Amino acid sequence: MQVQLTTSLDNLVPYQYIPEKFPHLYSKKSWAWAVKQRQHNGLARAFRKVGKNLFVNTQVLAECIDSQIST
Repeated sequence: MQVQLTTSLDNLVPYQYIPEKFPHLYSKKSWAWAVKQRQHNGLARAFRKVGKNLFVNTQVLAECIDSQIST
């Protein structure tokens, strides 16, 4: 059985706001690198492009971070 997640527009924020909203997770510099490397670091699923704007689904971002294995 596949679980269907409902995306809320409240969860979509412009990607630039993540370091301001969650400074305990990312500095501006570390977030810029994470965005550039999103196809390789497991975060790509959290991003959505709307027109020319890039957004992050914060709920999915949390799931991506939670699913990463710490070494």
